[in-house]
Amino acid sequence: MKTYAIVCKQDQESIILSEKIKSELNTFLTYEEISPDMVISIGGDGTMLYSVHKYIHMLEHVAFIGIHTGTLGFLTDYQRDEYQQLIADIKKGEYHIYERHLLEVTSLQGKFLALNEVRVENNRRSQVIDVYINDDCFETFRGNGLCVSTASGSTAYNKSLGGAVINSGAELMQLSEIAGIHHNAYRSLGSSLILDKSHTIRFQSQSYQGAILGIDHLVVDLQEHDCISIKMASKTARFLQYKQVPFTKRLKRAYLRS
Repeated sequence: MKTYAIVCKQDQESIILSEKIKSELNTFLTYEEISPDMVISIGGDGTMLYSVHKYIHMLEHVAFIGIHTGTLGFLTDYQRDEYQQLIADIKKGEYHIYERHLLEVTSLQGKFLALNEVRVENNRRSQVIDVYINDDCFETFRGNGLCVSTASGSTAYNKSLGGAVINSGAELMQLSEIAGIHHNAYRSLGSSLILDKSHTIRFQSQSYQGAILGIDHLVVDLQEHDCISIKMASKTARFLQYKQVPFTKRLKRAYLRS
């Protein structure tokens, strides 16, 4: 790693920390905003998502590492008081690359990549969605919407929907309902469905009026008769690991410790 960039949450603590890190890294690395080898995300998981999307056009050439100063730090390896350790680890130069799998989503608005999840949501009225899996009509869903998450995203919005937590290295996607309607007239699976890379999920509806397409932190307006296709992407997001943080330790740190 010869060049780096910093993406920082815009609060005072994170900004001050970024300046400290920059002043020390500049003694042996070059700061390069446009095409860095390494991106240091300072904040929470939201900042990391923003970082990945900022450099999503060059994922093959950049790797990410995070320092947690935000609310949830599942995607970050270092705590705010460990920044000196991060600098020492970068200088030492011993690391391995951990690849996080992405989703590829195609709609009338174009093609997108998602690190955490893709979701169709409608807070104005009940949304009806025909769900196809590998071109086979699987179910007709009625409710607020549907969420498809990666293994990395299984601990994010998917978890709040009651979906399963999946080890972040698995090349899997998970379909979860958002406030589904279940009674004698309307029936859908009612539980999360986990699929591997051999599957493609497609959403179709007679009307997406009032609905949005969410791609991580991004929001795209849906066209009336949009067709949304979701599958595992061929690209991955590359994360630097200077130290081993077991998946279960991340879970405990994020959700089980006060």
